[in-house]
Amino acid sequence: MSRPDYEEIKFPKGFLWGAATSAHQVEGNNTNNQWWAWEQEGGHISDGSVSGRACDHYHLYEQDFNLVKELGHNVHRFSIEWSRIEPKEGKWSEKEIEHYRKVIVALRERDIIPMVTLHHFTNPLWLEEKGAWLNPKTVDYFERYTRKVVETMGDLIPFYNTINEPVWVAYASYALGVHPPCHTDMNEFYTAGRHFLMAHGKSYNAIHETVKDMGFKVEPQVGIVKQMMYYDPVDPQVKEDVDEADRLDELTNRWFLDGIHTGIIRQPFGKGEELEYLRGSWDFIGVNYYTRTQVTTRLSDPKVLELMVSRVGETTDMYEVYPEGLYKQLMSVKKYGKPVYVTENGIATKDDNQRCRYILTHLKIVHKAIRDGVNLKGYIYWSLMDNFEWSFGYSMRFGLVEVNYETLERKPRPSAYLYRDIIKNNKITTQQFQKYF
Repeated sequence: MSRPDYEEIKFPKGFLWGAATSAHQVEGNNTNNQWWAWEQEGGHISDGSVSGRACDHYHLYEQDFNLVKELGHNVHRFSIEWSRIEPKEGKWSEKEIEHYRKVIVALRERDIIPMVTLHHFTNPLWLEEKGAWLNPKTVDYFERYTRKVVETMGDLIPFYNTINEPVWVAYASYALGVHPPCHTDMNEFYTAGRHFLMAHGKSYNAIHETVKDMGFKVEPQVGIVKQMMYYDPVDPQVKEDVDEADRLDELTNRWFLDGIHTGIIRQPFGKGEELEYLRGSWDFIGVNYYTRTQVTTRLSDPKVLELMVSRVGETTDMYEVYPEGLYKQLMSVKKYGKPVYVTENGIATKDDNQRCRYILTHLKIVHKAIRDGVNLKGYIYWSLMDNFEWSFGYSMRFGLVEVNYETLERKPRPSAYLYRDIIKNNKITTQQFQKYF
């Protein structure tokens, strides 16, 4: 790895710092969604595990928020589990609504800003049985669920993420076949992608309308959380590689973001129709970034494979470390003219020194993007704690906080304290860079 320069970098006043979780990955016993059902079939999770009690965050959230406070975070991103709120179609659980109110209050009592995600990968079983995101009625079901959350908790919530990584969910579930229901049909991907886009627009408007109708004294900021894979042509001098990278960027990134910006759903996800409720339906853009994908159409050429291997640098337990891709994707959303938050960025590794380096190099990129005109308002690390990493099970360790899954003990890693010190001073010092490089 090349050594970065060690110049001190300072972040803007009022910058938001935090970490994220999602309900199914940390709460435990989310028995009423499609992921739980899929896990029970066996053979799907690479380490043979099931989510089970996970981190038992459902019961230990106050303890966890004490840690969040100790670590200096001023924002915490988490998700509400739809299948808890609406366990059966049209039937609402007052018990679970009250639980999530307590969760949000616990954050606010600690002066931690709650950023609430309404959909993070999981669907209620009743919705899955109706075809989930292949069913156009799901757009309306999601709007109804949104309104219920806002009616019952909206007086407490300043930030909403409507949907986490909608295009990835559609792609993984209906085209790649690696998430339930494991279909491999591109037309289903287009259908699900369109419905996610429409559901976002409906949800955005429902939040603002309901807050106004209820007379709540909050002015919530509502955004989408978009996974922003960077597609890098293996050889930027070869037109086929460049064209393929551009095609994939359109397929998984641009059409969705442009759709929110313009209200137009491009082919093949739509027919070029323009939806007024969709146009401009965001107050901010959430960017999730982890790595790049190297792209070529010439895999049969051994020289190309050699070039791909030679360009791969430091790797984590899951992927290549490529901070430059974060800069490129942050710059790509600058044109929309909205505030931007890095809503996920993190590393799966058992080497915490590597985690420290990852945080430092990616925050250096964040600072560069701010300097170059991106209206970037905050950085949220993935994840607060080790958790159930979907089809990888418990084998991947993303947490600032280590979790012992036998005892449920939480233990902040050195990276958590490095991050705490950065937050406390709102800057990275020369000494912090020099310690890890």
